Amino acid sequence: MAGSKSRRPTPTLVNKWIKAGFGQGEGKDYKPFMYVRDVPSEGTSNMVHSRITGRKHDYLSDHEFKVHLLAEYGRATLDIREQFALLPWKETQDIAARLGIQHPWIPGTRTPTVMTTDLLLSLKRSDGVELVAVSAKLTKDLTDQNLGKLLLERLYWNRRGIRWILATEENIPAIRTSNLKFFENALNDDRGTKSGIAPADFSRLFEQNWSSTLSFNHVMNKTINSMGIDEHTGHALLGLAVWSRNSRIDIDANKLTHRGTFALIR
Repeated sequence: MAGSKSRRPTPTLVNKWIKAGFGQGEGKDYKPFMYVRDVPSEGTSNMVHSRITGRKHDYLSDHEFKVHLLAEYGRATLDIREQFALLPWKETQDIAARLGIQHPWIPGTRTPTVMTTDLLLSLKRSDGVELVAVSAKLTKDLTDQNLGKLLLERLYWNRRGIRWILATEENIPAIRTSNLKFFENALNDDRGTKSGIAPADFSRLFEQNWSSTLSFNHVMNKTINSMGIDEHTGHALLGLAVWSRNSRIDIDANKLTHRGTFALIR
């Protein structure tokens, strides 16, 4: 679909979106129900390429984006589907009616919202694949109204025997999240893959140049100068090594900065 979706759709138009497959599918062919372009910007939306799915992901908040980075780094993650539609459309409306709570409506209309889960993860397990539904919310946004929406979402997934998780800033690892964000550009930057240098080889030399008293920038400059490449390519290569777990940088020790020191896993 070209352009953004109407922000005051009729039920007929919403049904067209559903029939077009928005909020459905899997892997590279999945289409989120809502894209960044479909909602008013508050400066917190993010788009990022995923090594796991091979497609661009759209996140409507910075917190959703952080949860994506954790999932992207997870060893067991097979698929990540953002803005996953809770279909059939009428099911969440029926749950709300039975509970006696108001179902959300699209602002400015009398059209019920198609409820979505922020991230639906497919995780590899010893006995198969587990689906985990994740709602990513800041604690300040857990108002009575939003708690009602979360209850509808949780009951929807409970009916299907699928685990549902509420991920707030209080129960995700802040240091790891910050450090994955530090290397996030490597997911979108092709300079590393085009350099002809293996990320693991770059990381190995980077680690050989490491000292507990040297800043990240100092070690990076020493490494790229010895290899004759620019800083952006070096950072992309190191990031690729981190994402593929071919780096010994300890992403749980302290928040990485360009001017600060950092630790290696021994």
